[in-house]
Amino acid sequence: MRVLVSAGEVSGDVAGARLCAEVLRRQPDAALFGIGGSRMAAAGVELLASTNHLGTVGVSESFRTAPGLLRAFAELRRRVRREPPDVAVLIGNDVFNVLLGRWLKRRGVTTVSYFPPQVWIWRSLARVFRRSFDAVLCCFPDELTVYQRAGAKAVFVGHYLGEALSRVTPEERAGARAGLGLPPGARVVGVLPGSRVQELRTLLPALLGAAAILSRRDPSLRFVLPVAEESFRETIVAQAGSLGLTPVLTLGDDSHAAMRASDLLLLASGTASLEAALIGVPMVIAYRVSKLTIGVVRSAIALRLMDSETVGLPNLVLGRHAVPELIQGRVTAEAIAAEAEALLGSPERLREMEAALAEVARRVAGGGSVARAADAVLALATAPETWAPAHAGAPVRQGEAPSAAPGGR
Repeated sequence: MRVLVSAGEVSGDVAGARLCAEVLRRQPDAALFGIGGSRMAAAGVELLASTNHLGTVGVSESFRTAPGLLRAFAELRRRVRREPPDVAVLIGNDVFNVLLGRWLKRRGVTTVSYFPPQVWIWRSLARVFRRSFDAVLCCFPDELTVYQRAGAKAVFVGHYLGEALSRVTPEERAGARAGLGLPPGARVVGVLPGSRVQELRTLLPALLGAAAILSRRDPSLRFVLPVAEESFRETIVAQAGSLGLTPVLTLGDDSHAAMRASDLLLLASGTASLEAALIGVPMVIAYRVSKLTIGVVRSAIALRLMDSETVGLPNLVLGRHAVPELIQGRVTAEAIAAEAEALLGSPERLREMEAALAEVARRVAGGGSVARAADAVLALATAPETWAPAHAGAPVRQGEAPSAAPGGR
C-alpha cells in the first residue's frame, strides 16, 4: 500500500506525524511518502521536500514561498506519475492542497482532507473545496455540519490535541517552571510569536515590545519564549537583547511547557491558541497580514463569501469573543501591553476567560481521534468505492462511542 501525505507547516507536520505513526502501526508494510517536516520523517514518511518553512497566512504572503511550493508540487507530480499512491492525505495548507487534490483526483487518486480548509470562516466556498477531496476528516463539529451541507463525504474524527492536552494543574505548573528555571512564585507571561517566518517578522517586534513595556512597569514579571524553529533563535536573541529583556526572558524549546508555566500568554493566532485553550491559560491573540490580504478578507465579507474577521480558534469554536484579538493596525506593543495589564490586574476577568477556555476544551475533547482518522485513511486506500462516513456525528467524549446522528453545535 502506498500513501501520499502532504503537509505544509509545523502544525501540519505534527498532525501528520501522529497520523502516519498510527497508519504504520496498523499497516506496517505501508509505504508513506510526501512533503512535510522532521516529525513526519521521524514517523516513517519518505520526504520528497521539507515544507515546514513554507507555511504562510494570507495572499501576498504566499508569493514569497511560491517557488518552494512549486518545487514541492513538481516533486510530488513526478513521484505520483511513477508510483501512483492508493490514497493521498492532504493536511491543512489550504490553497496548495486544494489544488493538489484537484490534480490527484483527475489522475484517479483517492484524496482525503485532514484538517480541511476552515469553512466556518469560508462557508460559501465549502462546495468549491469539497470537489478536491473524496473524503473530509473534520476536527471540529461546525466543520462537519458545513461540509455535509456542501455535499462532501465528511466524518467527524476530532482533534488530536483534545486527547493530547489537558488543563494544567498547580503541580504541573510548578514542574514546568522548575524545568525552565523560573522562580516558583513569580508571575510569568509566555510569548509565542508563531512557527512561520512571516509571523516572526510581523509579530515578534510587537510581542517583545509589549513584554518590555510590561517589564518596565512591573520588574517582578518573568517571560518565557519557546523557540519554534532553531533558525529563529538568533533573531529572537538579538531583538530581546536590544529591548533589555535578556535578564527576565527565558528561551525554551517546548511550547507546551512554556504554556503550562505561564499565567498569561501573548501569542499568534493559529494552533497555539487552541493549545493554550486546552491547557487553560488566558491569552491575548495577535494577527497581522499584508494590506492586500486584509483587503481581500474585507471584500469577501462584503460579498458574503466570508463570515467573519475573527481569527482566534477559541473564539471560532465558541462563536463569541471570549479572548481578546488584536488585528492589523492594533498589533502594537502598547496595545498588547494594555490588554495584558488589564488581564493581569483583574482576577475576575482571568477567571471568566478560564471558564470560557474550559468550554472550548469540552467541545474539542474526545479520545481516539488519530485512530479514527487512520482507520478512515486505510479504508479509503483499500475500498474507496464502498467507504461511507460511519460516524458523521457530534464530537466524541471520553468513554463514549461516536454518534451516528448528524450534528454540529
